[in-house]
Formats: sequence, C-alpha cells, structure tokens
Amino acid sequence: MAPLARAAAPLLLLAGGALGRVCDEVSEKKVACFDLKSGSRVPQVAMGTWSGSYSDCRSGDYTCAEQHARFAVDNWLHIGGTHIDGANDYRTQVAVGEALRTSGIPREEVFITTKCPGPIGYEATIQCADDNLQMLRQFGSKGVQYIDLLLVHFPFTMKPVCRFSREAPECVAPNRPYVPAGKQALQDTWRAMEELKRIGVVKAIGVSDYNITNLQDTLEVATQPIDLHQVEWNPSVHDEAMLDFCKKNGIQLQAWSPLGGSKGSVLSEPAIAKAAKAHGVSVAQVTLRWSLQRGVAVVVGTANPDHAKGDIELFGFQLSDDEMKEISAIQGPMAVHI
Repeated sequence: MAPLARAAAPLLLLAGGALGRVCDEVSEKKVACFDLKSGSRVPQVAMGTWSGSYSDCRSGDYTCAEQHARFAVDNWLHIGGTHIDGANDYRTQVAVGEALRTSGIPREEVFITTKCPGPIGYEATIQCADDNLQMLRQFGSKGVQYIDLLLVHFPFTMKPVCRFSREAPECVAPNRPYVPAGKQALQDTWRAMEELKRIGVVKAIGVSDYNITNLQDTLEVATQPIDLHQVEWNPSVHDEAMLDFCKKNGIQLQAWSPLGGSKGSVLSEPAIAKAAKAHGVSVAQVTLRWSLQRGVAVVVGTANPDHAKGDIELFGFQLSDDEMKEISAIQGPMAVHI
C-alpha cells in the first residue's frame, strides 16, 4: 500500500477564498460533524437529492424529481441543514444548483457532495467535475468555486443505452445495465480525483458502493486519503467488516438508505419502536441516531418538511448500549463482501 503523501497546495485561488464556516462552532450546535482524514470536516447529516426518494414521482418523470429536489434543498437550508448530497446520475443537479444560487447563503456555509458515474477514466473524471460545477452553479462572477466532496459513485460503468433507458433489452434481466470496472480503471479514475483536489476545485475525495477489494486496489496507488465511503447502511444491512476496514484505513463511512433499503423499511421493528417511546422521539430519529452513534454519517431524502425537521433533530438524545445492541441485532448474520 503506497504511503500517503502530503497534500500539495491548490493551484487555484478559489472564489470566496476564506476557510469554510460549515462545521464551525455555530453550525455544529445544529448539526455535528465528523473529521475526515485529509483535514476536512463533514456534517453528519446530509439531505440527498436522488429521484427515488420522492415516491409520488413516477419513474422517468424528471420534472417532478427536479421540483421535489429543489424544494427539499430550499427547505433543508432554511431549517439549518448545511450538507447537500447529489450525483451526476440523479438528474436533479440543475435544480440543486438553482436552490443554492437563490438561497442567499454564502458558499462557505454549505457543504456540497456530488458524484461521478463510476470509474470512467482520467479525462472523463476531470470532465465530470467540470460538468458538475456547471450544473451546481459554481461558476460565477468571482470565477470558479468548488465541490466539498467528490465521490466515485459506484465501481462499474453503465452501458451507454442504459443511461437513457433502463427498460432497453440490454438493461433488464437476465442482462445487467452495467459493466464491472477493472483495477486499472479504478486506479486511473482515482488519479484524476487526486488531480482535481490538487487543482483546488475539489476539497475532499471518496468513493461509493466499493467492496473491500475495490478499496484495496485504490489504496495501492492513493497518495491522498479516501476520505469517505458511501454505502447502504441501516439496522437490517450493516457490513461490519466494511466498517472495520474503513476505520483501520481512516475512511469515514456514510449511509445511503439509512432507514432501510434493499431489505425494506426498518421503522416497524419492535426494538426501534421501543427506543423511540423511551426517548420521546420518532422511529426515524432513533434509526438515524443508531448510525451516528456507530460513527456512520447519514444521507436522508425527503421533500416532506416535517420529516426533514425530524431528520435534523438527532443530537438531543443518546441511545443506551443495550438499545444499540438490540437495534444492531435486527440484521442477523451477514456475509462479508470482499
């Protein structure tokens, strides 16, 4: 495993060049932060903008998804949220960019995560960052701003036709819409991520949905930390081997679908309901708090203002050791993903 080199000074003088105010003493009274290995800090709770979070939008209705994402971001910033999670593949980036532009909130008071669609290679990753900066309205009268955290979204690439039509024959069972990436593609893409950080248009870099082998392949060539790894994580799906690996390598784990994903919602689980009653909070708040107490950041997704308010109010109670164990036991035995 290559040793991590000291970070080179950014080449660009970024617009608004002051140090960020996300995670300062004032903002942390609302949303606490985790430290990243590179020296950045990340708010523990992010508002996601995946179109699948909006159940009243039919599949393929991108206008509906954009409207919901715009409202979700507007509301999140209004109630004190500081972290917005997006992705090239969500098809909501333009709406997110408009919400950020019209919010009136200084750039340094918002933490923006976005993602490039897989190990697409060196030049394509550089272009992806440029495209995301444009969609997120980060080019302006003062020049180019920055992305706080850029992730490689998944360890595969999508078949061209499947980018535009998941119903195409090539994209449905028994076929798959994606092609797994080889080691070289993973490493070339990571070199581009490091270059974007060196240039200064990205502050922190990471990955999503990698297995341990993918992480090891990336660490072989890494001269900068893998700051964060975003995976499915909730009481019914939590890969303890992955958490241990990330802790040993200084990688912050972050949960997508923290209320239940591939195995369905966990909100009706008796252990969660019992803890919610004991603390006078909602079952969703208990579920999210469980992740935070495991040291795992969370990405929530909702256009419901009441749900968003609950999602941000996670720091006024503490689950007991027994409650944590009971909620962790919801999963049962799980295979290790290597």
